[in-house]
Amino acid sequence: MKSDPQLDALFRAARDAAPDTSRNEFGFETRLLARLREERRGSWITIALRLSPFFAALVVAAAVWCRSYTGIEPDASYAFDAVRSGGTSALVAWLPEADR
Repeated sequence: MKSDPQLDALFRAARDAAPDTSRNEFGFETRLLARLREERRGSWITIALRLSPFFAALVVAAAVWCRSYTGIEPDASYAFDAVRSGGTSALVAWLPEADR
């Protein structure tokens, strides 16, 4: 293959004229870290992790509230409903007709 002197001169000139990237390099690490911080801040997983103690407190409060209204011994109306249902369990008595 023959080499073209004009093409070789163009390639040599392109290699010698390296672009000036010093302006782009200035503050690159700072810009990169700022962008990573911004992307990490808006993530829904991060928001969920920050709110997880609040959600756990809600679950505990709901459990305490539910437990405070249910006693170990059934009250009189519960026993009356169970007897009135004709010997079936209270769970079956509360089911809709289609599920019995």
